[in-house]
Amino acid sequence: MFDKILVPLDGSPVAQAILPYVMLVAKGFHSRVILFHVAESALDQEDPEQKTYADETMERIRPLAENYLAGVADEFRKQGIDVETRVVGGRATAKILEHAEQENVGLIALSTHGRSGLARWVMGSGVDRILRACEQPVLLVRPRDEGGGETAARLSKIIVPLDGSNTAEAALPLAEELARALGLELILIQVIGVETTVRFGSMAPDSWSVPSDVLQQLDVVASGYLTGLAKQLKNKGLTVQWEVFRGAAGSRIVEFAKETSDSLVAMTTHGRSGFRRWVMGSVADEVVRHTGEPVLVIRPHRPR
Repeated sequence: MFDKILVPLDGSPVAQAILPYVMLVAKGFHSRVILFHVAESALDQEDPEQKTYADETMERIRPLAENYLAGVADEFRKQGIDVETRVVGGRATAKILEHAEQENVGLIALSTHGRSGLARWVMGSGVDRILRACEQPVLLVRPRDEGGGETAARLSKIIVPLDGSNTAEAALPLAEELARALGLELILIQVIGVETTVRFGSMAPDSWSVPSDVLQQLDVVASGYLTGLAKQLKNKGLTVQWEVFRGAAGSRIVEFAKETSDSLVAMTTHGRSGFRRWVMGSVADEVVRHTGEPVLVIRPHRPR
């Protein structure tokens, strides 16, 4: 499943915050790790003069980047992990997508902040492009302090937010494999919104509180749904629990992840009840920025 893991690095300690988690996953799946550095250039490659300058700059940068990646690779080899390094020039996001496709990697893993392009990759248009265009799951880690750097990765639980849709459930097979390979507990959760938004024609949308009797019915339905899924997973030998919450999806997921130590949140990019927003908009932004826990973003399979 994770035969190859692509790890974009920019040379900063903050970007390296992803590395302990990559080591953990690589050991569990016996993965080959590709440490990847993009020497970004805004120059026009079609212009001969600019291309010549870009090529000369790349030749100066390449030895420094290769030396940096070689040092990181040594730490992986000490852990018995198969690793290789790559240095390329160009636009960071485009090169990540291109390389992920060419190498048929099973996972892209990166820190949510870093020098040069890494901050844009995750919190700006770059990560949107990656999530929309690539078929691979993306593991995002937010460094726990301003200085970044590496600390030991500790994982004991995988939180899987669900909404009752097949699309949201697409996260389960990968979460199941992770739980089995790394010896983790699965926690299935569903968040029931206490407000609904209604739009009348061209008027501004209005929010209405969901009646308490309806919320109670939704609680019962969600509990039955999660109980059924948990039973299926337990029958496969996994340790599973489930929880139903009320509130706003993003803030409730963040709160629960903070309460649940050593956890990873695994979720799909699309689904019912706002799951599209979880990755492409404010909810995912909130989860990635504020949980302090790794987030695994999974794109449901699409026919090529």
